Amino acid sequence: MRVRVARSWKRTGVGGRPAARWLAVPLLLLATIAGCVSLPILGPVLLVAQADRQAREGAWEEAVASYDEYLARFPDDSWAPRIRESRDTLAAMLTARSELTRRHEEVAKLRDELAGLQDEGTRLREDGTRLRAEATVLRNEVIRLRDERIHLRAEGTQLREELTLRESDLARTRQELAARQAEAERLRADIERLKQIDLKLERRR
Repeated sequence: MRVRVARSWKRTGVGGRPAARWLAVPLLLLATIAGCVSLPILGPVLLVAQADRQAREGAWEEAVASYDEYLARFPDDSWAPRIRESRDTLAAMLTARSELTRRHEEVAKLRDELAGLQDEGTRLREDGTRLRAEATVLRNEVIRLRDERIHLRAEGTQLREELTLRESDLARTRQELAARQAEAERLRADIERLKQIDLKLERRR
């Protein structure tokens, strides 16, 4: 490589001047490719180019880091105000994107909670429908029991009246039986007396 460059320098010239002048551009490019970022002239240019490329490609975190490195190493460079503005813009965009991501996550969480609440609402509505049906059944049962109680009360009243009537009949029957027993006793006494009279008559004969 060195031999080829030397030969070219010896035999080539532009306007009578040696080729070493225009050969400085490729050499400068080679130095850039070789990573001479620390050179006082090329360093800022490479950092800015790298940061701008990262920003264009959407690597905003890396671009902000490159801008920060530039501002830390070359704070007094003429491009520093523009770089600082670009860096602040990207940082604001990163903050906005982070906030947007957080909001998206929050919205997704709220949607999940809403879906859960909707499911809970559906379950509660179903439970409400079931409870209303059970309440209707219970009300019908209460009405039936109330009617049955009224019927039993009326039947009980009727049975008490019949019992009172039966007790009256029983008391009258007892009185009649007592009267008949008294009459029977009287008849037995009369019969016994007649027997005694008959015996006396037979004895007199």
